Amino acid sequence: MKHFFFILLGLSSLSFPLVAKESKTLSIGFGSCLHQEKESPILKIIQSEKMNYFIMLGDNIYADQLFANDKIPAYEKQFKRPEWKLIQKDTKLLFTWDDHDYGINDSGGEYVDKVNSRNIFLKYISPMMPKQISFGTENKEGIFYSYWIPFQRKKIHIIIPDTRYFRSPLEKSFYSYLTGKSQYSPSSDTTRTILGQEQWEWLTKELAKPSDLLIFVSSIQILPTEQPFEKWNNFPHERERLLLALQNANTKGLLLVSGDRHIAEIHEYKIPDKSSLIEITSSSLNLPLPFLPLEYDSELKIGNTYKNENYGFIQISLQDGLLRWSTSIKDLNGKSVLEVHSNMPANQLEKK
Repeated sequence: MKHFFFILLGLSSLSFPLVAKESKTLSIGFGSCLHQEKESPILKIIQSEKMNYFIMLGDNIYADQLFANDKIPAYEKQFKRPEWKLIQKDTKLLFTWDDHDYGINDSGGEYVDKVNSRNIFLKYISPMMPKQISFGTENKEGIFYSYWIPFQRKKIHIIIPDTRYFRSPLEKSFYSYLTGKSQYSPSSDTTRTILGQEQWEWLTKELAKPSDLLIFVSSIQILPTEQPFEKWNNFPHERERLLLALQNANTKGLLLVSGDRHIAEIHEYKIPDKSSLIEITSSSLNLPLPFLPLEYDSELKIGNTYKNENYGFIQISLQDGLLRWSTSIKDLNGKSVLEVHSNMPANQLEKK
């Protein structure tokens, strides 16, 4: 059987939320990069979809601050939008963070106020999420978690790691020093990490748990290697370790989702005689940057790049005893602009 992989979220508890038994499909949305100072008409489109779940992939606010308390006004403004209450009438919300809500641009474990930033993030975000979620380590570090969804007597496992709190410093490229732009080179230092030892141990245990569909969420892109911005390949040994772990996950299907890039893309990592890994990137919800050179050629990319406001949409159904999914990128009007489906051989995936 073909397995499929995407980047998403996770939780350590196996307690299940209620899903209506008569439901024949389950819908999960996802998106990233939502500026609190910008109008957000896309939130009304998301609300009208009445999805079962929506995953915010990071950059829930834009508040680059050396001191986390200075982020509070941005959180206040963002989550006082009336659209959030309307969305929550039909849709359960899941969140992770990225650099602009965590710390400052492209920051990792070196961010000096990360403990307080975690506390503030959870103060505003956790009341909007399912109550049974347990974040991070026993020592209250990081915000990684997993979450289980029962559907048609099957188990959907959402895993969301924290790509910020434990991450080693990035290695700037030579071009970055010349121009002052934030661009990075892959590091050859195998002691550097994205997840850190304790989070890797947690992730290994999560991937060993049996599921019918695994959705793996990452705030930054996993598969692409060519683009010079933030990505897993800035730590190639961490990327290879993750790809191997995902291939060996105890699941019948896998899907990877990511954000961060201010563009939407789909990438496919082909594995000879095995399944393909598919990653769909959705960014941004209200901060497109269509005039910047953000698109880079990649041998892994399938289809086109979409540069305007967008969100991701996953629809899951039960067919022949197996969970099947289709996923798409939708525009500001809710129209599909990129698509991929799971019910075909990997080399015949339907793309648009």
